[in-house]
Amino acid sequence: MNCPVCQKPVEPVAVALTFKIVGPQATEALCLSCLAAKFKTTRERLLDAARRYRDGGCVRFKGLDLG
Repeated sequence: MNCPVCQKPVEPVAVALTFKIVGPQATEALCLSCLAAKFKTTRERLLDAARRYRDGGCVRFKGLDLG
C-alpha cells in the first residue's frame, strides 16, 4: 500500500498508528512522515508512542520493527 499523499510505501507501524490514533473508521493510512505532518509532530515522537503502545501490550504493535 502506498501513501495517498506522497506515494511512498506505508510502513506497518504507520498502519498500526493510524488505527490506534484515528480509529477503526480510518479508510486509508499515511506513511510515517505524512502522518507526523498531519498531526504536527515528528516521526520520532510517533515511534516513541508506538513503543509505548507495544510495551503496554497493544497487540497492533506486537512484532513490529520500531527502529
